Amino acid sequence: MSGTRATARRPRAARAPAERPAQILDAAARVLLRDGVDATIDGIAAEAGLGKGTVYEYFGSKAQVFTALRNRCNEQILAAGAAAVSVGPDASTLDRVRRFVAGMFEFGVANAALVALLFHEAGIEERDELGPIRASLLDLVEQGVRGGELAVEDPAFTVEFLLHGLHGVMESALADGASAGPLLDRVDGVLVALLNPVRVRN
Repeated sequence: MSGTRATARRPRAARAPAERPAQILDAAARVLLRDGVDATIDGIAAEAGLGKGTVYEYFGSKAQVFTALRNRCNEQILAAGAAAVSVGPDASTLDRVRRFVAGMFEFGVANAALVALLFHEAGIEERDELGPIRASLLDLVEQGVRGGELAVEDPAFTVEFLLHGLHGVMESALADGASAGPLLDRVDGVLVALLNPVRVRN
């Protein structure tokens, strides 16, 4: 008997072809959390209830599966930030930026294990993985500058500086198992200093 562990196959799921990529990525997330970066296409296919050949119809390699999963995670992080902003669309620009950052952090903390695997252990390099998040944050800041709420001379550079700082802080927080609340309290002072909100005189 060989020493390899057999992977139990889930019952085949009847899904339309258009839904297969999401089905595969859902399975890949579960397998990645279970097996780490040693996850295999065989294991992902079994978890998804699909044949290995079907997985290869959509993704050419394990690296492509992980890259797609990471891109989806970035989309979810961005969506979490946008959803937090939408709760109070009439808030000040500074508060909307705060909510955007808080939404991203809270998603990251809630999905810390998967985020750590995808962004630190899977060995995937993207040229501009933060591009969509940068664009959304820059739009918020530029709205504040145009509306006279923020005194920021170079919004693009400020957002770039802020985004990479936040990215590093989030990485450290996830590695240390920190909760979002206390960390966001500390981040707030940095946001105020960089975005320089204009005080309105009564």
